[in-house]
Amino acid sequence: MEIPVEASRDRLAPDAGREEAALAVLWTIVHAPDGGTSFCRRCGTHRSFHRISRRRAYACDSCGAHVYPASATPFAGSPIRLAAWLDAVLIVLESPGRARPNRLAGALGIDYRRAWRMTRRVEEVLRAGGDDAELLRRLARLWKDQGHNLPARTPDPGSPEDRIRIAACRIMAKRGIEATRIADIAREAGVSNASIHYYFRSKDEALLAAFRWAGDQLHATVHLLREEKVSTVDRLRRLMDLSIPSDQGTYEEYLLWLEVWGRVRRHPAFLDECVRMSRRWSDAVLEVFGAGVADGTFAPVAPLPEVCERYVAISESLALRATLGYSDMSTRAARRVLARFTAEQLGIPVARLAPDALWERPGQQDPQKGTST
Repeated sequence: MEIPVEASRDRLAPDAGREEAALAVLWTIVHAPDGGTSFCRRCGTHRSFHRISRRRAYACDSCGAHVYPASATPFAGSPIRLAAWLDAVLIVLESPGRARPNRLAGALGIDYRRAWRMTRRVEEVLRAGGDDAELLRRLARLWKDQGHNLPARTPDPGSPEDRIRIAACRIMAKRGIEATRIADIAREAGVSNASIHYYFRSKDEALLAAFRWAGDQLHATVHLLREEKVSTVDRLRRLMDLSIPSDQGTYEEYLLWLEVWGRVRRHPAFLDECVRMSRRWSDAVLEVFGAGVADGTFAPVAPLPEVCERYVAISESLALRATLGYSDMSTRAARRVLARFTAEQLGIPVARLAPDALWERPGQQDPQKGTST
């Protein structure tokens, strides 16, 4: 749930040769050590595969079944180019902690906010360990061995105000506003205490700025989802993925919601921002659902605006319970409930919304618990 749109054009249209090479690296490491032969689930045996143009996929020469190499990696569902993700993994593995987002921003020519979010995603996987962490290391080794070294560019650490917003988002989500000191935000952002006071008069102002920043990231991700060429059901699955905290980044953003809700009654500015963000999210849901109705995929059980409001209400309730750590509502359980509800409301089989790969991946983490589900 994570990519700003304003600097996406440079990364969404990179060198085609590097992108093809990145897909080939994933195909080789994940599916086909010899580069061409892999196990076909439909045929039940090893078959030769060929590359499908205009998709991140390969097809079985015998039955035509498609395999998407990225779907079995931590990059699944991301609109970011695979070459950029492999570059990010290399940087995280080879750079000291606080220098990573700066170096990634400079090397890829992207803004600091996106670099920070990509870096954080890779760091989460590596810290969790297991098969996904080992997969990233293997991908990085082969990517580097093939000579895909990043060009040297001048790092762009982003504006101090942007870094403060990001730092406030992370620190306040982790500790809560009451336990957060100005010095904590300054240390995380790499600025002085005076810089915090220059941009924000109080911690409440910093919280509101962080909340707006997190909301803009969600809106930007939805914007990219709208432009991506995927099926109606795939777009719905990704919308559902954004609806329930699925990684440390989205979990922190939901924690910010809780901090903001606690101040709504005393601070009208927080209420206004909550209403604005809620309307943007409802509009995004209505757009995805409406596209499915228009192409005949969905058959809502009630008027479309009402179905959208039902979805927003139940998804927010499930997200809240999962974020707070209810014992009977893990992230995976919340997604299953949401999948059943959404399928019923839109008149499609629940199996189309709840593939095993999405909720049953070995070692998948519940972000609020930090343990496998």
